[in-house]
Amino acid sequence: MNELPRGTRTVVAGALCAAAVVASLHALTGLISAGRWLPAAVVWVLCLAAVLIGVRALTRAWWAPTLAGTVVAGVAVLAVFASPPGRFQLVPSTDSLGRLGDIVRVGMEYVNGSRPPVDGTVPLELLVVGGALLVLLVTDLVALGLASPAWSGLGLLALWIPGVALDRPGSGWAFVGTAAAYLLLLAVAAAPAPGTRGGRGRGDARRRVGAALAGAAAVTVTAMVLGPVAGAAPGWSTIRLPQLGTVTGGSLQLADDLDMSESLGARSDEVVLTYQADPVPVGPLRLFTLRDFDGMRWSRDDDASDVAPDDDVLWPARDLQRPAGEAVPTVSTVTVEVGGLREERLPVPVMPRTVEADGRWTYDAARDEVVRVGVTRPGMVYTMEVQLLELTADGLRASDGDDPADMERYLAVPQTSRADEVALTAAEVTASADNRYEQALALQSYFRSSQNFTYDTDVPAARSDDGVWDFLGSRTGYCVQFATAMTVMARTLGIPARLAVGFLPGSLTDAGQYVVTGRDSHAWPELYYPDLGWIRFEPTPAVQSGAPPRWADPFAGAGAAPTREANPEGPGALPSTAATQAPQSAPAGGAQQADRGSTMAAAAAASVLALAGAVWVVRRRRSARAGDLSPEVAWQHLRTRLASAGITWSDARTPAQVVALVSAELARRNGSPMRPEAEIALRELAFAVQDDRYAPDPRDWEHGELENRVGAVLREVTSPTRVEVP
Repeated sequence: MNELPRGTRTVVAGALCAAAVVASLHALTGLISAGRWLPAAVVWVLCLAAVLIGVRALTRAWWAPTLAGTVVAGVAVLAVFASPPGRFQLVPSTDSLGRLGDIVRVGMEYVNGSRPPVDGTVPLELLVVGGALLVLLVTDLVALGLASPAWSGLGLLALWIPGVALDRPGSGWAFVGTAAAYLLLLAVAAAPAPGTRGGRGRGDARRRVGAALAGAAAVTVTAMVLGPVAGAAPGWSTIRLPQLGTVTGGSLQLADDLDMSESLGARSDEVVLTYQADPVPVGPLRLFTLRDFDGMRWSRDDDASDVAPDDDVLWPARDLQRPAGEAVPTVSTVTVEVGGLREERLPVPVMPRTVEADGRWTYDAARDEVVRVGVTRPGMVYTMEVQLLELTADGLRASDGDDPADMERYLAVPQTSRADEVALTAAEVTASADNRYEQALALQSYFRSSQNFTYDTDVPAARSDDGVWDFLGSRTGYCVQFATAMTVMARTLGIPARLAVGFLPGSLTDAGQYVVTGRDSHAWPELYYPDLGWIRFEPTPAVQSGAPPRWADPFAGAGAAPTREANPEGPGALPSTAATQAPQSAPAGGAQQADRGSTMAAAAAASVLALAGAVWVVRRRRSARAGDLSPEVAWQHLRTRLASAGITWSDARTPAQVVALVSAELARRNGSPMRPEAEIALRELAFAVQDDRYAPDPRDWEHGELENRVGAVLREVTSPTRVEVP
């Protein structure tokens, strides 16, 4: 093999290997949220590079730097990430390997079950650091140890493949940095040393370096210019890459096989689409509807549907009948730009609409779906003219007549062991209702009441073959459980019903644009009314879904103007729906202007004084309560300390489930159950958190009480009991 010349050029080549790895680390920024993982990984890479360069300066053995770097990196990783809880252990043991394996396993499960961009947890940081160090060892070995720098780029691909496969690559500058470092490494390795055969002095060396730099710049610029052009070429962007993990990034797709027994996993913050609606909002955007339910799981029906292109108003023909005297509906123009959504259907409002979109698409009138030939792509834009029907409670009450014959399929109730009990519950809830609308409203109010049900993404295990019955018993669930229960119970009352899947309206920006992310995915029931068609209801509590539709709001005034139906930005928080008023014309006359100026100055001064007073009061209260410790703060403190020991849990777990998880993990690690006082302290702390979150009048805990319980649990980590095995 050809040996790379020693000296300064070897140091430069080693530094370029490290620079290429550091630049490649930025390819992961599209997959992992900003955090300490990136600077930490950079420091690890630079330290290992220093070790490799130093060892290579002391020996000519091609394998020595790699061996030394592997040993140093392995010991350092074990010491930093796998030391016993509460102390630093420089010399690793077999227990250290076990702890490291546990953290790696947790990190792999987290990656496999999360949607990018994910948070940079400690297990994930370990995976990134370990991967970066391994890539540097391979790159350095191939480029310098084996003197084959051209092949060293294969090692760098390991940091690029995840982002490319998940359609979430890093910034263009990451590519520029990686390419530049790689090409410079080739130039440094290829140029002969001065004084050797092939070297012709400083002038020749300068010319070679200049040519190498020019070539590197030319290749980089060409790739940056031609890359977007190639991406737009026919067929290039249609290449299907293999799916890794249980979720994908940059290709968000909503499931159509919703299961009542499955908990809700992590939802992505990725923007799936943005849109503007003028002059008024149009509510949720629906992707598709589901009819068939077997008691636990929804599935799409296989019936042939009347799918045909349509440039007119997209709305089932029988639903277009407008009662005499009804006002012409408000028309809102909606412009949608697709982001990370990958669907064969276009998200559309639940009102009549016309659609203008590029490409081939058809309209499925039976399911009220706009079907596109091929999946949506980033940057795709389509517009809609949406007719906001003036639906009212009185109009829905007056809706009568026979349902169309094909509605029989939307009355099917799964024949489970608990079907009769579900039907009986529906009859009891709607006992005082006189018509179809009152029945629907009674069901919706029953589910939205916080005294009856709790919104929780963690669903208890199934207890029967009837998911609705299980939900009525556990009284906890998310939109799938609430919407399914109302759909099935409406069918038991003879009301045709289906499940709709789509997105809540999203968040309104200052620029007047709505931003919809994966967290806005939602499901709701739609009930059929003769002469009116499919009508949306909202049984999911307001903490997730916001206010119900105005026609299904028991507290809304009759005949109210259309208002925004927005999803909350936080637990129980709803954005304001007040319209912005046009500025009034200023009164004429200098005296009036002066009076107005004086009034505004006085108001401004009063506002400043009030703000200063409020700040003073808040600071006094904070100062007075600086020593307080609430159950929630104590719980978060315990969670942070346990996470540093490798014991983590997701926000979807309840405090009671966390108790079981922590107890089992500590028992596994320590070889014996937790000490009774520690387990009691953990259970009491979990109870305090639940009481503080949900009880109408939670107990007041003293600072010392909570602190002692946190300390008792942490002592189980730092000073565990040990069972001696004879």
